[in-house]
Amino acid sequence: MFKIVHTGPGRDAVRIESDARLTPEEFKRIACDLARPIVRARKVGFVAARLAQADETVETRWNGAETTNTAHEGDWIVTNLSPEQQAQRDRDGQVNAYVIQAERFPDLYEPAGAENELGVVYRAKGLVQAIRLPGGFDIVAPWGDRQRSPVGYLVCNGSDVYGNHAETFAATYRMIQG
Repeated sequence: MFKIVHTGPGRDAVRIESDARLTPEEFKRIACDLARPIVRARKVGFVAARLAQADETVETRWNGAETTNTAHEGDWIVTNLSPEQQAQRDRDGQVNAYVIQAERFPDLYEPAGAENELGVVYRAKGLVQAIRLPGGFDIVAPWGDRQRSPVGYLVCNGSDVYGNHAETFAATYRMIQG
């Protein structure tokens, strides 16, 4: 069960908090409860991905720790790249990396015909739905760990609902009109 917390002046900065993984149905209910539009977005940057050879802990960072996940053998460790295929780095110089389970990766990405020091370069296949959250989120991500950001987007990508820091979202996605 999620809760909506109103913060900030005028209580406009809404924040989503949840101690359980969110479902696509809850994503839609959050948009309805907030009277906020669900926007469609396409990932415009690329990712570099490599297979985990053994269990590996990956800390996702963007101007601080956002979440931690464990990649198991066969899972993909993914780093966000710009449209120019350069690693996206936060203000501290940390790359934006995360884990995608082995069975989900082929549904989300296709080879882009390049490779760099972080792995093979891929492009995203589809669109996501997103809700802007000026007050951020503190939720349980699909991989089971907490995910936090002071400002961001709640993203629905197929059956997965997760948070995305506002700066990372702006750097990797473009809104689709219509």
